[in-house]
Amino acid sequence: TGGVSLFNLQLAKAHGARVIVTSSSDEKLARMTQLGADHGINYRRTPAWEKEVLSLTSGRGADVVLNTVGYAEMERCLLSCADNARLVHIGSGKAQAPFVALPNLMVRNVTLKGITVGSRRMFEDLMRAVVANRISPVIDRVFPFEQAVDAVRFFESSERVGKVVIEIA
Repeated sequence: TGGVSLFNLQLAKAHGARVIVTSSSDEKLARMTQLGADHGINYRRTPAWEKEVLSLTSGRGADVVLNTVGYAEMERCLLSCADNARLVHIGSGKAQAPFVALPNLMVRNVTLKGITVGSRRMFEDLMRAVVANRISPVIDRVFPFEQAVDAVRFFESSERVGKVVIEIA
């Protein structure tokens, strides 16, 4: 439910996708549903969330899986993929994880794409899509400049859904 995930939710919905999101918080899942997510899975209550993805897709799996968590969730992401899916890995995280499900990459013909920063052309294409679909960032809270320290603490907490803004008068 971080900034990258929220932005991708908006882009996916703008392109007519059915979106499944994960979070450890029912409150955040409710907020994501308000923002357009079709389904939410609490991964604390459902640790094998990839099986829930399969259930929600009638056993098919997801066509595109976005992993913003890191290597520790890569295996579950792969197991939630449909045949010929794309698994997009953004960021690495610090945790190392065994990758027992790697054969599924070939068996299911999944494309694994790592992303750090795109090209200028990709950015321009993205900005055209943002403008055409009237996508704007999700703002969780706005703090006055005098409360900048509180804003940083709130940003670092796991409570937020969206951006935290410090207003400069």
